[in-house]
Amino acid sequence: MRNQASREIFDYWITLCGDQPAPLRTDIDPMVLRRLLPHLFIVVDTDAAQIDDSTLEGSGDAIFRLAGTRICDLFGCELKGRSFRELWSARESMQPLDICRTVIRNERPALLDVQAQGFEHVRPYEMLLLPVRSGTGSSDRTLGALVPQAGKAFPLSALPVEGLVLQNWSFLERDGAETPEEQNDRPSGTSVLWRLLSLANFSAGRPS
Repeated sequence: MRNQASREIFDYWITLCGDQPAPLRTDIDPMVLRRLLPHLFIVVDTDAAQIDDSTLEGSGDAIFRLAGTRICDLFGCELKGRSFRELWSARESMQPLDICRTVIRNERPALLDVQAQGFEHVRPYEMLLLPVRSGTGSSDRTLGALVPQAGKAFPLSALPVEGLVLQNWSFLERDGAETPEEQNDRPSGTSVLWRLLSLANFSAGRPS
C-alpha cells in the first residue's frame, strides 16, 4: 500500500477481525475513521446479502449501499443504489466486479491500482476492498476505499471522471503484504484471474 490512508483503514479492519477472516458490520465504528469517511464506500453482493430491494436479490451484481462525498464528487453523482460496475470503463467493468465478489466470498482483502481517466487528465488511485460479515455471520459486503496516490487527486475543474481503469491488483495478507503469485498484472495476468474465479466457483452468478 502506497497511501497512508489505505494503511490506516486496513489496520483498523485487521483490528476488528481478531482471529476471524472478516469482521461483523456492526463492529465498524464510522467515528474511528471519520477523517477518511469521504473516501470510503460499502458495496453489497446482491447474491449473498439479505437486502431490502427484491429486484436486486440474485441479480449477480454488487451495489453501493453508501459512498463518501469525495467518491460521489469524483463521478458527479450519488452512488448509493448504483452498480459497482458503473465506476469502471465499460469495456472492463466485469473484471473489477468479479474481483469484488471474490473478496467478499473468499473473505480475502485486496488492493487495486487504478487510473481515474477524464477527457484531459489521468490520475493514479488506490482502491482497497475489505470483506465484512453480516449479522448472520457470512460475508456479504466489502468496506472499500478509493484514495489518490501520492496526493495527486483528480483536478476539481476536470470533474467528473469518465471512469476507472484497472492497472493491477493483489490479495493482501494480514501484515499488509501483497501476494505476488496472485497479482493480476494486465494483460499477462488475465488468465490467472479467471483461473482464480473458476476455483471460487461462482461463475454461474456472474451476469452475462
